[in-house]
Amino acid sequence: MDNKSSTSSRTPEDVGGQPVAKKSRLVCKTIIYDESIANQWLDEPPLEVWDHKIIPLLSLKDLALARPVCTFFEAYWQDKFSNNVLPLRVGNDVATIDRSMRVIEILSSRRVYTQLNPFVVLLGKGEHQITSTWIDPEDSENDEDFAEAATLGITCSNVTFVGTGKDTTTVLGGFAIYDHENITFKQMTVTNTSGPNGMGIRMSNAKVELFDVAFKGCNSFAFYIYDVSTSETTVVATRCEFANSYWGAVVSGSSTSATFKNCVFHDNKYTGVNVSDGATIHLHGEATATHSNGDCGIYAQRSGKVLIHLPSNHNTSYNNGGPDRKTGAGGRGTITNVED
Repeated sequence: MDNKSSTSSRTPEDVGGQPVAKKSRLVCKTIIYDESIANQWLDEPPLEVWDHKIIPLLSLKDLALARPVCTFFEAYWQDKFSNNVLPLRVGNDVATIDRSMRVIEILSSRRVYTQLNPFVVLLGKGEHQITSTWIDPEDSENDEDFAEAATLGITCSNVTFVGTGKDTTTVLGGFAIYDHENITFKQMTVTNTSGPNGMGIRMSNAKVELFDVAFKGCNSFAFYIYDVSTSETTVVATRCEFANSYWGAVVSGSSTSATFKNCVFHDNKYTGVNVSDGATIHLHGEATATHSNGDCGIYAQRSGKVLIHLPSNHNTSYNNGGPDRKTGAGGRGTITNVED
């Protein structure tokens, strides 16, 4: 394209007393195809156009497939892949969320992802059905009869799943996260109705972060930590919802710490928040609430601790079918309001 300039017919004082800048416009340029010129159609557009207009339209899959077709794209692939600026789009790059895990495994073997620079998986609007089955690695017999349906096992660390919002992206199924760290979920709803053990997230010996995620309608635990290891297991959840399941959030294990910031636990058949076996739960934020559960609002047992980082007059737990706050027999669990 040629760059031609045209000068405005207005006087220099037309716009608020300020001079009017000269304007330029792009006009079409005819290019005659010459078969003797290699990559003519690729070389004619300026590199700035490729960098800022064309390449950003290509997904990870598009750019990967373009590499063997034309060596022109190899440099772009190396740059984008090395700098981790190509998220994996479910429904575009891969057909299903199950398939994304296989791609993550392959690409994680070719470069290092970190907590600050994780592998990013984008989940578009609509429902995403998990079809994988998962077997608990602590099952020494690895018995397929006890495999959990509609459960995707996370097999790599440093992965972030991002939806478009709790009201627009829904995952049908659950996730199992064992022995991996820096797994993050953002802006989605997770519901698992697959059998009596359908859970939203189950984890052990892992580190997970949740932002604006709703766990609803699970046939078992909306969120479950079971940790018998000596390694630290942590979860930090911000603005999340645990609702309409059999249990809300159940946390156990002496090396386990769960932090919930402005999270709501409601309308579960049994307990909203349950802590046991030496685990510690921290509740932060004025929007925090555990209400309308069929049994206890907050239940601490077997040396489990709940620390509520709110004033004692904050209406943290209310309108539950059982006690709003309950500790196990002999006072072995504790629920305490603390001042930060």
